[in-house]
Amino acid sequence: MLLIPEPRTLKPLNGSCPADIEAEVAIGEINLPAQGYRLTIENGQITISAADPAGAFYAQETLKQIAELSDGPGLPCLRIEDWPDFPNRGYMLDISRDRVPTMAHLYRLVDVLAKLRYNQLQLYTEHTFAYAGHKLVWGLASPMTPQEIEDLDAYCTDRFIELVPNQNSFGHMERWLKHPEYHHLAECPDGFTNPITGPRPSGGVLRPDEQSLQFLNELYDELLPHFSSHKFNVGGDEPWELGQGWSAPQVQSEGKHAVYARFLKRICELAENHDCEPMCWADVLLEHPEFIKELPANVTPILWGYEAKHPFDRECEILASTDHPFYVAPGDSSWGSFTGRYRNMLENIRSAARHALRHKAVGLLVTHWGDHGHPQTWPISIPGLVAGALFAWHGDADSNLDLTPQINRIFFKGEDEQAVRILLELGNVDRMLPIQLVNQSFLCTSTRMPIDELQAKLEECPKQALQDVINKTWEWKSALSATTLHVEDSDWIRDELDLAIDLTRFAAQRCLAIKSHLGPIEQFQLSPTIRAELTLLIGHYEKIWIRRSRIGGLNESASRLRQLL
Repeated sequence: MLLIPEPRTLKPLNGSCPADIEAEVAIGEINLPAQGYRLTIENGQITISAADPAGAFYAQETLKQIAELSDGPGLPCLRIEDWPDFPNRGYMLDISRDRVPTMAHLYRLVDVLAKLRYNQLQLYTEHTFAYAGHKLVWGLASPMTPQEIEDLDAYCTDRFIELVPNQNSFGHMERWLKHPEYHHLAECPDGFTNPITGPRPSGGVLRPDEQSLQFLNELYDELLPHFSSHKFNVGGDEPWELGQGWSAPQVQSEGKHAVYARFLKRICELAENHDCEPMCWADVLLEHPEFIKELPANVTPILWGYEAKHPFDRECEILASTDHPFYVAPGDSSWGSFTGRYRNMLENIRSAARHALRHKAVGLLVTHWGDHGHPQTWPISIPGLVAGALFAWHGDADSNLDLTPQINRIFFKGEDEQAVRILLELGNVDRMLPIQLVNQSFLCTSTRMPIDELQAKLEECPKQALQDVINKTWEWKSALSATTLHVEDSDWIRDELDLAIDLTRFAAQRCLAIKSHLGPIEQFQLSPTIRAELTLLIGHYEKIWIRRSRIGGLNESASRLRQLL
């Protein structure tokens, strides 16, 4: 019997029990850890002993699974005892990189999170909350409204999930600061050079001054009352241009990290003034951990890292030594990609969980980002969603985890698991090519890489490897068309996987055409056949987008494909 997640102990007992018997529930079992439960199915009796209401909820969810998996009219007699390793098991969804989900999709996501025993959801927000008086910033983004947040919060609460506000409050403010009306808040109002992506026409970091604090306080006054949670993720990651503009004199005299920590402290104090326990990203703090002591005592740093070999052990050890509670935040490896990076995801989440468990982290937060227009469709996020849940519940779960049966049972209900196998093979398409990139997939990145850089990069890649990818996409399409799924959104899932396959094939065909081009590279143009395929592909992209996501952001996201015509 495959229960998700696999219980710590399951002891079969003799006999069976009628399925229509109502369970007797007792809450307050002192011999179980928090959120733990003991489920006993005996002849004619079902009993649940739980440490708390959350444990009773998870026991009932396990009982539902047992009923679904039972072949006969009754339930098998057994005794299960289970509890989580991490008290906080979160999922963070980026809703600020063009794709804002519909409410229907958010409710579906929450239902899935509850099944997988997540107990926290964060919607990463830069500009996609409908702040009064700031329509200039969010007007084209189809933002979350205050009423939608309250409705989603209530829906989460009913399923023992805490909806945690997440508003980046230092860096990643470019959606605000690009407007002249907000230039007075920018560290570099006239732009700067990002060390990774090059020149930017406007800034993305708030200048660390009183005006910025007043601005943030006004946002918090409006945002936070719509959440029942008393946690608040204030962000604070990647302040690229700090010290290059307004704060340059301070940074030159005190150092960047001292200036950063002082302003982050003030932001956290604003959160505390709103009766919230602040959380923040830990990337800058880890560069000079001595500044962590400058923060309020109840701040929870969140250690993020997205590659298989990320040094979670060393960084967890540093945060554990500060006496602050902390989370680890691996990723689902879906962003910067059409298909995800399955093997990297599995190793990244496994490593994060094991080292976090060893160093006594209080939470694991699986991140789903939407870099570069959020082109990945819903099914691409599923493997990371499942892996994160399993490792968050049992931090030392099997490292050779096969997610096929879990994904199939929850999301696809395919008769032969073929659709899941296609999904996981898609997630390994990077491994078919010799070009490996950090935090992104090569084929997706190739569609936005300057063509001369791409041509140089393709020198590492044989034509046959690209042709093998193209041939494989046709195999996947054929196999996918023959699968039967038994879920409500089966047609949508099939179309979303089909889109991921088509985007992969287009990128490989374009790379092959560039590699085969004999004239000056600046004269390269797509063939009429590939251009026609791309036009159809963009239409497919737009049609599928609006099924689960709001219209705001679609034009900007799709423009990344249109510019290739």
